[in-house]
Amino acid sequence: MRKYEILYILDPQEEAHRRAIDYIKKHYSEIGANLFEEKEMGKRKLAYEINKKSDGFYYVTRIEIEDFRKLDEFERELKHNNDIIRHMKIRL
Repeated sequence: MRKYEILYILDPQEEAHRRAIDYIKKHYSEIGANLFEEKEMGKRKLAYEINKKSDGFYYVTRIEIEDFRKLDEFERELKHNNDIIRHMKIRL
């Protein structure tokens, strides 16, 4: 089983980042990922504007997953979600 830490930068508006967190958790369960740690780091200023946004809501998760190819598919889907500004995956 592989472990990953994934950092998400979400739309800073309350409703948008709550919707994005729900989306992420729902898809983790669909792909068979075990979410064993999550941390909401709050709203922070971005180093540079992304999609005309100067702030972002930072959300970090740690997961375990058997089939990493499903995680790759999920990452491709993230690009179509407007509530998720950026994400970065690190294998632990």
